[in-house]
Amino acid sequence: MRRLQCLSTAGLLLCSLATLAAAAYEPLFQNRFFTLSQNAELLCATSEQQFMSVEQLSEIIRFYEKNHPNLRQQAVAVLTDHTTQEYLDDLTDYREDCKTNALADLCVLEKYWDDRDAAWRVLALFYDTKTVIKRSEDQNYLIKQFDADHVRLFEKAIRKIPAFLRQSISKAKPVDNLNQEIADKPTAIQELILDAFQEDYKTSIWQDHTHPLTLVPGVGFRSQTVAQVFSGQNLIVFTVKEFDKAKEGSTYRDIDVQYLVDFRLPIVVHEIAHTVDNFHFWNGTDDLYFFYKYHKISNDEQIMKIIADAKLALWPSKWFEAFEYLHEVNDGRYDGNTQEKLAELLAQYILIPERLQQSAPVAYQWLRNQVFRGIEYQGYDRCSTPITQPLTWWQKHASGKLLGR
Repeated sequence: MRRLQCLSTAGLLLCSLATLAAAAYEPLFQNRFFTLSQNAELLCATSEQQFMSVEQLSEIIRFYEKNHPNLRQQAVAVLTDHTTQEYLDDLTDYREDCKTNALADLCVLEKYWDDRDAAWRVLALFYDTKTVIKRSEDQNYLIKQFDADHVRLFEKAIRKIPAFLRQSISKAKPVDNLNQEIADKPTAIQELILDAFQEDYKTSIWQDHTHPLTLVPGVGFRSQTVAQVFSGQNLIVFTVKEFDKAKEGSTYRDIDVQYLVDFRLPIVVHEIAHTVDNFHFWNGTDDLYFFYKYHKISNDEQIMKIIADAKLALWPSKWFEAFEYLHEVNDGRYDGNTQEKLAELLAQYILIPERLQQSAPVAYQWLRNQVFRGIEYQGYDRCSTPITQPLTWWQKHASGKLLGR
């Protein structure tokens, strides 16, 4: 397996620090600061509300870096790891510009993001939750990248996931023998698998064979246009332009609604749910390969019946009601594919639990007992102020856009 030396070294060091209990420093990845949010406060918010302040981020960074003299350098190497020459040249320039700065590594990260808030938030999230948020490997700079607004949203989404699930999804899919594993498949299938496989997984698996939950911008593979997770992975790729259509302020005449809160949150939680599916049963040692060759929630024979029998609730965002032309969507519900329906069940358990409990009581009970270990949530229906509103005549007939296409 190819690994970048700096990242392999960083991964080995960071993972070792995370498991040692030496009194001199705090172990990493404690999920101590970005705590689980079970109520509706993050849901009822716009993109400008309900995220940690820069002062709080600074406190988190200081907590983990205390008595860790080289930790920041190693972490920034992970968070700015790229293979394309354009990025490598940019990073060289950043280091040159920052070499006289007393906080040189943090300076590099700030220049990489072109924003202090984004840089500090990414670093704090990495230290506390083992999440990597980075830019795309786009050598031509054609892909719309994340900015501070997206990083704040990802913070909220991570806070909706229990710590034990965050830990279980920070695992890697071994790929050492992928070519041999698919050698007996038709050439077209081999090409499809290799085309779908993200290069990031060849370079950023750590030496202890783990891979942090990683969020990157990109372009959806084939028909996947908003966000996606490949089977057996925990790398989430977002097509930012499409993803941002769910942000507050958006008006859509085909569903007659204006968003008053940031409905990108359900999209992120849905994608994280795919990683929960991918790693729920994995023991951490068996090889995982593409598609259905290993045990997941969505291909477990008994659980598949629970999934099939469940009736999804309708989202208050009415998002899928705009996509009835897709064969996976039925009556406003994304239920035409077992993997997608499971991800929807998980997301609805977290974000619209009251509705899911009414529409699919058996699935709700199974999720509570078998996946979430008894943890329950309050959803969008608990918001004290409206989260959507109907369009005005002018919005509907003159300025409203189409969500579906």
